[in-house]
Amino acid sequence: MLRAAELKTVPKPNFFIVGAPKCGTTSLHEYLQRHPEVFMPYYKEPHFFGSDLDGSRFRQFRAQPDRYLKLFRDARGQSRIGESSPWYLVSQRAAAEIREYDPATKIIIMLRNPVDMMYSMWSQFRYSGNEQINSFAEALAAESDRRANKRIRRAAHCVTGLQYRHMARFSQQVPRYFAAFGRENVLVLIFDDFRSDTAGAFRGVCEFLDIASDVPMRFDIRNPNKATRWAWLQQIIVSSGFSLMLLKDRLSYLATTHTLVPYRYRTRAVEGVIAAYTRYEQRSPLTPELRRNLQRELATDIDALSQLLDRDLSHWYSEE
Repeated sequence: MLRAAELKTVPKPNFFIVGAPKCGTTSLHEYLQRHPEVFMPYYKEPHFFGSDLDGSRFRQFRAQPDRYLKLFRDARGQSRIGESSPWYLVSQRAAAEIREYDPATKIIIMLRNPVDMMYSMWSQFRYSGNEQINSFAEALAAESDRRANKRIRRAAHCVTGLQYRHMARFSQQVPRYFAAFGRENVLVLIFDDFRSDTAGAFRGVCEFLDIASDVPMRFDIRNPNKATRWAWLQQIIVSSGFSLMLLKDRLSYLATTHTLVPYRYRTRAVEGVIAAYTRYEQRSPLTPELRRNLQRELATDIDALSQLLDRDLSHWYSEE
């Protein structure tokens, strides 16, 4: 526990990557970690804000602000201190809660074709143990049951995320941050741009954060599609009421805050555990029929987002 006097002196975040999930937030977090003017903790996704988010992984820091601030105590004079919690975007409360914490903070939002985002999130949940339904179409059909608290795994760490369509309503989510912080303090990145010109997009982020934009940077691929290496191991983990994500969170927190072991050994240990559980594979494409149905369903929301951002995103629902 940090003492009261220490709480007053511990560095605090002054910018947030608030989502959306599966839109490049992990890559941006890790690129910013390499910037000399930025401190980003090894622990990603603390979700200290967003009191309406439902799931065991969202309860770890809320009642213990000193535990949250401990994530940033290794900052050493960097002008920018940030954190990344991609479920802040879908939360109806997070924007107001962050504003109450620091009304002058900077906000970064990353968005992607919502159909691709939903499908990628379902695949990630299958890997992490949050999702028990083996068919994406069936998982979509189960949303009404899940609103009634049915067909949810006991080990589910992110119940909010099982409402896949709700996650995709970007035109309802982004305005909360514009209203709370002003458009000038909110940067919206489109994943298409981030992927096609990563260096240019990163320079834009640096300019937004008022840090040097000419720092040499290696832009490697982060967070590719993953699957469980051993199904039996996942079954053991989830049958205990746990999940891979909660295990990773706990190990990452120890790696971030435990000071007796050198940092490089702490982080390598966490990555070794995850690597032993993981295999990488290309995700099977959505069936054309399901993609078209979701595109039609989301077209109105995409058009509203296009108007909000003054950018034509209609290719998100017109492409095959």
